[in-house]
Amino acid sequence: MTQADKRIEWKARFDAWKASGLSVAEWCRKQGVKDHQMYYWIQKFEYDTPKKETSETQWLTVKVDEPINVTTGQEPVFIHFGAISVEVRPGANMAVLSDVVHVLQNQC
Repeated sequence: MTQADKRIEWKARFDAWKASGLSVAEWCRKQGVKDHQMYYWIQKFEYDTPKKETSETQWLTVKVDEPINVTTGQEPVFIHFGAISVEVRPGANMAVLSDVVHVLQNQC
């Protein structure tokens, strides 16, 4: 059996287990499957998500109803990720900010 065949077989088992509503141990006992093997494949299917391929940047047009205040560049900028807000002050380290934004994009 090739690795691809094994993956197909275990994916079918994984899907059947998920649909059953049973615990892993109970489902494995009923199916005659070793639970440690099932846990291995559960980890593969739930946590080994394929890497996202980078796509071309898409720009959106934004209509602003209120006039934009021209700033002197000395005010902080706020970046919002869901419930998280990051305040970026003038002179901030852009490399660190880039790392923070990258982490937030992957977590939120």
